[in-house]
Amino acid sequence: MPTENLPAAISTLQRLREIRAIGIAALLEGPRRLNLWDYVGELNRLRVKGHKVARTEAKIALLVAMRERPSQVVRALKVLRAMCVEKKLEDRFERFAALVAQSLGDLRLTNHSYRSENFGKMSHDPIWERVSSHLSALSDAGYEAFLNSGTLLGVVRDARLIDHDDDIDLAVILKAVTCAEAVEEWLQLRDKLRADGILDEEATLNGSFFKLLPIDNIQIDLFPAWVEQGRFYLFPHTFGELSAADVLPLKTCNITQNPIPADPEKMLAVNYGEGWRDPDPYFKFPWGAAKTKFKDFLSGVNA
Repeated sequence: MPTENLPAAISTLQRLREIRAIGIAALLEGPRRLNLWDYVGELNRLRVKGHKVARTEAKIALLVAMRERPSQVVRALKVLRAMCVEKKLEDRFERFAALVAQSLGDLRLTNHSYRSENFGKMSHDPIWERVSSHLSALSDAGYEAFLNSGTLLGVVRDARLIDHDDDIDLAVILKAVTCAEAVEEWLQLRDKLRADGILDEEATLNGSFFKLLPIDNIQIDLFPAWVEQGRFYLFPHTFGELSAADVLPLKTCNITQNPIPADPEKMLAVNYGEGWRDPDPYFKFPWGAAKTKFKDFLSGVNA
């Protein structure tokens, strides 16, 4: 029932608590015949000071019950955990996270989806075969490429792909020595990948990174990198924080036999922070800051 139809004596705080209770019930029992989007909309319109923990729990519960907006849910869980730590409510967060896990059952929550398939449940051999094929195609085209982001984190920290992850990240080193040159070369490379039949055009939605042909519904993302005045740039996480010598020459990963940076630990610290060795299922990359830093590159490739 919308807020405007409630008796005036019912406070917005009371309504917030009711929506949270509806969300928790939906987590455990499913949406049934309720349109949970109505409650999400009402929650967004409620004006009540404080009680951010309850509001965040309510939104997470509603979205998870509907299996909607996984990226928002991961971000909200990270925010909720931080709030609970600040308020010394760690037990409350753990209980709530357990409810979310109970609701999901065999599904895994990632930044991309709620899915039953993830790297913890599948053979990695076909995935690495496809990765090696793409890396060979890039090498034949005259480009060095390497394992990047979550894929690099997995092989360095866990000696395998991260169990709860569900995509592959690669980076290719352009020959460009300026941002403007990188824009032009990156767009030319897209045409080359298309001509070679390894670009997943339907899944490539913008120019900032490309989707290569997947394997068993596992997406493979390719990100651009270049060296400018001795500093290394890799969209979206490294903006000159590393020297070229931190990355080049590439070395061979002893787990996969695929290329990785010369000093992968330094790149992982830039990408994930100094605590990268501690697994964090709620990690959310700061895309806003990345888009600001790489604004010139992005405006060029998405023009």
